[in-house]
Amino acid sequence: MSPLTARSRIHLLAAIVALASASPVSADMLEPQSPAWQLTEPFKKSTDARTNLSGAACAMPTSCLIVNDEKKYAQFFAIEGTTINPGKVIKLLSDQASGDPDAEGAAYDDGYFYVMGSHGRKRHHPEDSNPTSYHVFRIPVDKATGKPPFPISDDEVIGVEASVMRLREAIKDKLPAAYDKPLGENGANIEGIAVKDGLMYLGFRGPSDNGNAYILVVDALAVFSEHAPLNAELKTVPLGTTVGIRDIAAVSGGLLLLTGPVNEQPITPSVVFYDPKSGTLGTSHPLKAADTTAKAETLLVLGDAAGQPWRVLVMFDGPENGAPAEYRVPR
Repeated sequence: MSPLTARSRIHLLAAIVALASASPVSADMLEPQSPAWQLTEPFKKSTDARTNLSGAACAMPTSCLIVNDEKKYAQFFAIEGTTINPGKVIKLLSDQASGDPDAEGAAYDDGYFYVMGSHGRKRHHPEDSNPTSYHVFRIPVDKATGKPPFPISDDEVIGVEASVMRLREAIKDKLPAAYDKPLGENGANIEGIAVKDGLMYLGFRGPSDNGNAYILVVDALAVFSEHAPLNAELKTVPLGTTVGIRDIAAVSGGLLLLTGPVNEQPITPSVVFYDPKSGTLGTSHPLKAADTTAKAETLLVLGDAAGQPWRVLVMFDGPENGAPAEYRVPR
């Protein structure tokens, strides 16, 4: 075989680069597993909260936390088989605070639950700059039991640490064209959080630029320190046109991304593996849902055994109590 010419090498290199940066290949649609999941009772308090569930995380099956984007509280719950047992409500922000934190994601790592505000303007009221959304909360728990070392209160804020405005400059610096713009105008809006190995990964629903979505990576401890450097880094993830990140979950070797439309585009929710170190995207696995009008908002990893499909629980915005559905995601 004759050696490659210089021009051939250039064309080959261009093809390799294009392939490496292409959107993930889609696989067959994943069906929900049987038996169907159920709750022993509805999640507490408000219907608004129960129909706007937006993120969940588990320290262990007996200690999980779920958040909503409508109220100033989160709620603990436990998992037993395919049953969710709702538990105590924990206040995140005082009643005197103007607005709610617009909580969009939850994570657990190394003795802490984390709750992430959207860090963006209200979707249905874009004239509101939504300053209370610029919160990140941290809730300490015992690593052995997953329980907080303080009384859980739904009346006052106890034991919850808040980071306010700490990420604002990082978003402004890394996504200047989208910062403080409404989501409907391709503005910045965080919907997913994962914390792993000292790093906090923040997945953006918007903006979407030329088929690219974004993950902001910061030092997790620095988020709760006024002067420590965040060491912010922006990852560009080629998910496809108007496809954003709706949630993130840490798994062995990287992250699972729950993807969906930035706004109301007809895009099927999917789960895809992403390695933030190499930038590698796996196969995108679309999800079949019982209610096609519901929006997949929450990705909770149930099982991460080597060589086996990931077991994940997906919950939806719209149906009361999230209509939890389990899927098996091939590696």
